[in-house]
Amino acid sequence: MTTSILDKAKQIMKAGYICDHCLGRQFAQLTKGTTNAVRGKAVKDIFAFEADAGSKIDIDETNIWAYDFRNAKIKKGKQKPVCKICGNFFDNLGSVAKKAANRLSKFEYENFVVGTKVSGAVASNEEILWEEIGAEHCEPIKAEINRELGKLIEKTTGKKAEFDNPDVLILFDMDKGDVEIKPSQIWVYGLYQKLVRGIPQTKWPCRHCNGKGCKQCKFKGKMYATSVEEIIAKPLLRAFDSQSSSMHGAGREDIDARCLGWRPFVMELQNPVKRKIQLPKLEREINRDKRVKVKLVKFCDKETARKIKAARLTKTYRVVVEFEKPIKRGDISKILKIKSLIKQRTPARVAHRRADLVRERRILRMTGKAISGKRAEFLIKTEAGMYVKELVTGDDGRTEPSFTGVTNNKAKVKALDVVEIGKIKV
Repeated sequence: MTTSILDKAKQIMKAGYICDHCLGRQFAQLTKGTTNAVRGKAVKDIFAFEADAGSKIDIDETNIWAYDFRNAKIKKGKQKPVCKICGNFFDNLGSVAKKAANRLSKFEYENFVVGTKVSGAVASNEEILWEEIGAEHCEPIKAEINRELGKLIEKTTGKKAEFDNPDVLILFDMDKGDVEIKPSQIWVYGLYQKLVRGIPQTKWPCRHCNGKGCKQCKFKGKMYATSVEEIIAKPLLRAFDSQSSSMHGAGREDIDARCLGWRPFVMELQNPVKRKIQLPKLEREINRDKRVKVKLVKFCDKETARKIKAARLTKTYRVVVEFEKPIKRGDISKILKIKSLIKQRTPARVAHRRADLVRERRILRMTGKAISGKRAEFLIKTEAGMYVKELVTGDDGRTEPSFTGVTNNKAKVKALDVVEIGKIKV
């Protein structure tokens, strides 16, 4: 140990008692394979040796209260002094670990990570010390608590600490002396079909009460009785004993459209108590509801959800179109010749919730045929983001070209199905 380290240790111990943990932590970046408590004890050993050898050590003698001396006239203390940094917090770390283990007992998990909310007073004490001695070789008390508490919880529970992808976060609040368990979200990747019209993809809070419940929504807090999200989520929430969920879909279909192609989605489950669940069993349970069909493919992670949300997948639509006047010879051909770039100003029907922009999208493939005097059926493959209803109606000139525009015959959508969705690798 160099003189500068000894001088620094002397400066630390001169102004009152400091426990082995807090002293050793000031030299945490020196040497490997040991603990701060061992480092602190080693430093105190040297000063105790010097004192017993007759040297003037010039520190607060409470720092060597636990030693039995042969020569020095320093009496062994009867009671451990209180650390000026942590208040002897580390003496109670075992009870914190037991409390954490008890709280963990109701959860299914294989690994964990520890986080600590450090007391303001302790953090201030540490910062004042660093201002006096510098922080060149130090580590924060938070890091030591997380590490040492993690070791004790590993011994108590038989589970391993995992920093990259833990099943649970153990959050210790130093001021409150309490432990909170925060399970990591569970992410399930799947594909769904919506087999009926009239339900949205996700839950729509009531516009009048913002989900609180009012006469307009019959105190249900939502615009529609159910949604694809709720139908899929209900069995998942029950199986994982989860408090809430969020659905992340690769786009969405209109409420009055069916989705007969398989749409990718990720279901996020918050605060799950259980984690060891067989997806095939859940898939069968969800599919008993004939409004929605799912394939629960695998467990995934947050990055998969981000990828799904950002995906720009092609769509193929089957559209039944009704014209105001009977279809003339050549009208279908005119429509099928729409190959140019489609320019679509934000549709009037969604302008209240989306930016007023002009978007350019392409039709990739289109076929069509008349099925009655005023009706025709089309299969249209488009780039992601095409407003197909407006491609048909023209939206009062906001979409050009359109079926209405090229035929000079007002057109509207009578039935719309998404029949194919582009693939995504996850």
